Amino acid sequence: MKNLILSLLFVPFFIVTTQTFQTEALAQDASSAAGLYKQGREAFLKFTPESFDQAIKLFNQAVQVDPNYAPAYAGLAETYSFMGWYRYEVKEDYEKYYNDSYANIVKALQLGPNMVETQLALAYTYLHLSREKEAIATARKVISMDPNSAEAYYILWDASGGNPDSPDIRKALELNPNYVPALVGLGNAYFFKKRAYGQAVQLYEKASEVAPSAQLHNYLGTALRTQGHYNEAISEYQKAIKLNPDYAPAHMNLGITYYYLKKFNESIQTQQKAISLNPNYPDAYFFIAQGYDRANNPQQAIVYYRKFLEVSIEQEQYAGYAATAKERLSALGGGGGQ
Repeated sequence: MKNLILSLLFVPFFIVTTQTFQTEALAQDASSAAGLYKQGREAFLKFTPESFDQAIKLFNQAVQVDPNYAPAYAGLAETYSFMGWYRYEVKEDYEKYYNDSYANIVKALQLGPNMVETQLALAYTYLHLSREKEAIATARKVISMDPNSAEAYYILWDASGGNPDSPDIRKALELNPNYVPALVGLGNAYFFKKRAYGQAVQLYEKASEVAPSAQLHNYLGTALRTQGHYNEAISEYQKAIKLNPDYAPAHMNLGITYYYLKKFNESIQTQQKAISLNPNYPDAYFFIAQGYDRANNPQQAIVYYRKFLEVSIEQEQYAGYAATAKERLSALGGGGGQ
């Protein structure tokens, strides 16, 4: 589905237009299209699930006031793209959001192809569809139009490989120290690329203060757990679950933390909750199997090791877990797996 949407983006819809928009001046009227767009933009930049919903509502109201107001369509495209990317990352259904993003970016490009708002939304669309070359070119175009665009510098950094030492991410945070994607992106870079977990924690903490959400508390919990701060990690996962009881990754990571604390029954129960919310996480099946294995319940351990191998098939990141699962299946008399 991502590839289909991507192919559609190459349709030549850059229509020449002489229409210009005085967004800042018109935004003084809160009920105008520009005013509603400004409010939607402010909601979007809070980067929480609730603020995304509010942004969508306000951008749609702007379209109702003025069906030819390009920035509102760009705002819808950018917000839907983020919502789709978020769901893709957490293994939830995402196609509808990318389709909605595509429909709105097409409209924005028809009405205002050379506007900063349109080009910025297009750059994010390319980034979220893993079309890095086009994302870089479009972000550079935005920077040429608006040298103070923290978002464009972030897109340029992310699409260029996300080097934590890159000046582009420094520039993005210099322009907007509270820009959540830059804080999280740099935190991820420190976490995964440098294993600088303490620096990752600082960035996740700031991001979660700016935009408290289940996702960010989950990130912070995992960074704390990786350093062995299990009780602090549990607190963050519980905050995530309080904000969104249906957020499966937080339940899964809470279960992993209980496993490390040798609380096998709590771990199993928590992982089963994660699976009931989203059955697409191999980690949950693996740690249920490990929990049953450690709790001397070989029959259930065999069931979940097999399920883990089934769910994780052809996913290279689980090669280590898969080797352990096959070894344990053999030792428990359940065969060696596939």
